[in-house]
Amino acid sequence: IDTPTDLIQTGRTLFPAATYDACKLTAMVSISSPDTPEELEEVDDNARAPVYLVAVVDKSGSMSGDKIKSLKETLEFIIKEMSKRDRLAIVEYDTNVYTTLPLTTMDEAGKNAANAVVKRLRTGSSTNLSGGLKTGLSLIPSDIDTKTVVSTLLMTDGHANVGTKTASGIIEEMRALQQGGVGRCTVNTFGFGKDHNATMLKDISDAAEGMYYFIENADSIATSFADCLGGLLSVSAQGIELTIEACGDNQIGRIHTPKSISEIVAGKQYRIALGDMQEGENRDIPFEVSVSACSSAEKFPLAKISLSYFNMKTEAMGECTEEICIARVAELSDEHKEANTEVNKHCNRILAADAAESAVSLANTGNIEEARSCLEKAAAEIKESVSAGDDLCQGLLQQLETSKSGLASRSTYQQAGQYQMNAFSKCMKMQRCAASAAPDSVDSISFETSNRKRMKKKFSKQ
Repeated sequence: IDTPTDLIQTGRTLFPAATYDACKLTAMVSISSPDTPEELEEVDDNARAPVYLVAVVDKSGSMSGDKIKSLKETLEFIIKEMSKRDRLAIVEYDTNVYTTLPLTTMDEAGKNAANAVVKRLRTGSSTNLSGGLKTGLSLIPSDIDTKTVVSTLLMTDGHANVGTKTASGIIEEMRALQQGGVGRCTVNTFGFGKDHNATMLKDISDAAEGMYYFIENADSIATSFADCLGGLLSVSAQGIELTIEACGDNQIGRIHTPKSISEIVAGKQYRIALGDMQEGENRDIPFEVSVSACSSAEKFPLAKISLSYFNMKTEAMGECTEEICIARVAELSDEHKEANTEVNKHCNRILAADAAESAVSLANTGNIEEARSCLEKAAAEIKESVSAGDDLCQGLLQQLETSKSGLASRSTYQQAGQYQMNAFSKCMKMQRCAASAAPDSVDSISFETSNRKRMKKKFSKQ
């Protein structure tokens, strides 16, 4: 089955028309990457980009028993799923850091060496997370081309208590390495059980374009890693850049994205580095426009949107450009006042993600009541919106309710709320799956793709 490989870009506005007067409007750029059909049992390894993975695993004392057993099984599954075009490294850390497998090609000999390392994995003492991450990043060659997908998987069940202990300190060290050309890759973080620092792991993943996974128990280690692997083995485009340029005398206002934005011309032109996309994913980026006054115009240009990216399947650059336009009228009809539910629901997605993130900051400083009211305010706004009945918005409301119950008390927040809220805000902002097998996870906001489902199904059949 031939799946189209090009990214698709579409521009929309919240309302179809505006009067002749100067005003403010919300527009949105949507980018989608075609999905492979789920019924495909096997994906051809030669048809995808090669993947370099560095697994940085916590082997501190608290990992003993079921945790280390599940972790070993998961690493064995990852080794099995990698092909001879892929490479894997394993770094183990407790108080000390050990590179037990340098970056190794996953042919038969490489897989045997990797499996032998996994079999020997034993628990030790404390948690030198920063040392493990730095060592892992330094194993990544600096001359990797855009045709390869590179990621570090950082796993811990506790708090960093040896080496650098704060998120800001670890991020600073990671950025210093990457600016020096070392360890340029995404970092996906996996927090295991109810004694890890969720905000720290989410912040590290934010700084390195990765996802944060909350692993509730030994059974869900596999689900989380299979989900992440399914995504990494289906990256369709890398180096994606979106440019938004105001037309005429219009001005671009706030652009709602967690990604890095470069101002090229103040108020007029901005470039957003969107990183990578996986098959079946979408990115929806609402932005504000201050629209200049005009006389009659059936098709008034608001902004020009241009996309450029490296297509992993064709190994060539792809690009597309279009104008977002709006009708200008003397008086708005009822039809003109009808909001576009697609744009509105993504404004709600960002509203919910921001509220969950703010609630985490408030709860981390002990302001539990304020955190709850922040979530309540967002939920009330979503309920009043035109897209309230949409599946995505129903999912948002359900998760905001779960977040609120996670703030019943300070101890509820420490034991449950912080994990759910960090994972929820991360998924909503990134529009990327970080599947936990949690009973309260909601399909309409899971962002699950065919490749992720296929990989999880494979693991469960083991």
